[in-house]
Amino acid sequence: MSEHPNTHKVTTNNQETLHEYMSNINSSVGLKNIISIPELKILYICHEGDNIEIHASASRKTASCPYCGHKSISVHSHYTRCMSDLPIQGQPTKFVLYIRKMFCKNKHCKHKTFAEQPGTEVFRYRRLTRRCELHVVRQGLIGSSEDASRILSCSGVKISGSSVLRDLHRTHVPDYENIGRIGVDDWAQRKGVTYGSIVVSLDGRHPIDILGDRKMKSFREWLEEHPQVFLVSRDRSTEYSSAIAASGRLVREVADKFHLVKNIMERTMKHVNEHYGQYRAAVIAKEDSDKESDELATPTIVIQEKTLRKEKVGSRLVKFNEVKELQQKGFKPATIAKKLGIARQTATKFCRQDKLQPWNSKHRNEYEEFDKYVEEQYAEKGELLPILHDLRDKGFTGSQSPFYDHYRYLRDGHCGSRAKFRKEAPKTQRPRDDRPVLISVKQIGVSIGNTIRNRADAKELKTIQFLLEFDWFREMYEATKEFYSIITGTDSCRLIRWMKKYWKTKIRTLKTFLIGVKFDYRAILNTIKENVTNGITEGFVNKLKAVKRTMYGRASIKLLRRKMVLEHIFFN
Repeated sequence: MSEHPNTHKVTTNNQETLHEYMSNINSSVGLKNIISIPELKILYICHEGDNIEIHASASRKTASCPYCGHKSISVHSHYTRCMSDLPIQGQPTKFVLYIRKMFCKNKHCKHKTFAEQPGTEVFRYRRLTRRCELHVVRQGLIGSSEDASRILSCSGVKISGSSVLRDLHRTHVPDYENIGRIGVDDWAQRKGVTYGSIVVSLDGRHPIDILGDRKMKSFREWLEEHPQVFLVSRDRSTEYSSAIAASGRLVREVADKFHLVKNIMERTMKHVNEHYGQYRAAVIAKEDSDKESDELATPTIVIQEKTLRKEKVGSRLVKFNEVKELQQKGFKPATIAKKLGIARQTATKFCRQDKLQPWNSKHRNEYEEFDKYVEEQYAEKGELLPILHDLRDKGFTGSQSPFYDHYRYLRDGHCGSRAKFRKEAPKTQRPRDDRPVLISVKQIGVSIGNTIRNRADAKELKTIQFLLEFDWFREMYEATKEFYSIITGTDSCRLIRWMKKYWKTKIRTLKTFLIGVKFDYRAILNTIKENVTNGITEGFVNKLKAVKRTMYGRASIKLLRRKMVLEHIFFN
């Protein structure tokens, strides 16, 4: 037997030796109370180094063939199988199973022998027990596979990150075909470039699917696969509403209250931005009248009033003009930023420009195109500033702070040192300007939102009271406040009266919002009637972003879907 390659197996020729070996084992009665697996018979427990070994065998005399289901009692041979189990008192635990290889007596079965699979804790070709696999999957769902591998290794389960991923992909994801009410929203895979969709059950309050895009075709196909859906809570996206219309089914659409309020607030802030010049001129005039010192501010106010009669001035142009005025008086960019309450980078950028450049929100600095060049140049020069100047000569338009932040990994953290003794610069007379701090359009929007919700403080109420003196603001504010009251109320008849009241308004932004309400009227009407909100979907969008970041942006939609959909199954 020593020359045979399977000397570790106990064959049927040694059957008497095996029974004699097992009969000499003094198994404890209390082990069954600690480890209760009906399909396994615990023989004994021992220590093997730092590991705890649980020796067990099948408790049933017969075994079922996994290929045809025929039961057999004919034993072909025996072999041992080692599997990892949940740790006991922090020590790695292993199951040493004495498995029988059986003869299959079914003449129609293609397999003559098979290995028994005792119970539901032991699966074929696995190295972990079922309960240990569940523990691994739970750790893989709440973090990255590498983090889960390190945590499990510390707790006594030695497993690699790749094995954690395999267990996740092996887990079955339910289809949820009987879902009736859902919420759908988009999420950014890469902000401004690619987006996906998340579908959440409003009744179960958990995600049920993740789609790779937010196009009409993909959501329509999803609706066709789920015929039980009768209510969809969504944002104001036309893609989802078009998909519902294309499906040809009577699906009740509900526009989300949060997005409706957000949309009209965006229209209000845009309207304020268009008339920001008038507001800023009035603030400066009021500040000067309070201080009774018109000597410095009067020329500026006259110029602005003349400009305002010809055209509307936005907040960005007002900010640029005031930065240039302070720059002409001798103020440095850092002082200008502090005095006006704006970002230092914005003040520096405006000081460098002779004319306000158009704002392009879609602009992206593709740093990956310059990575190789920057790394080579930094290895030679050891400084980033001359490299930035070279790239600007080649057409790079990025600013200094983001450039330094992106290539921070090239620097050693040393920012230089100043000389201990330096000559003091001659003192010069500092310029003075006592204009008030700029209140941005975003801050005004926050004040408007808090006021219509009755949450405003004294400072915000003062700002709104000052803005209500303008005719262009008063009508927009009253329309926004009334619309918020309608959406949060229960009287659906007020919506059509509100639309008729402001339909002939001359405010362009309000008219645009009214046209959108007209096209989405049925869904907005259901918003008032139905006690449904898409807030749970928005919450899972935020959670999805956090999960996506733990995956370092390198995992597929398939794995992201598993992490989001399976979590409520394994943790509830």
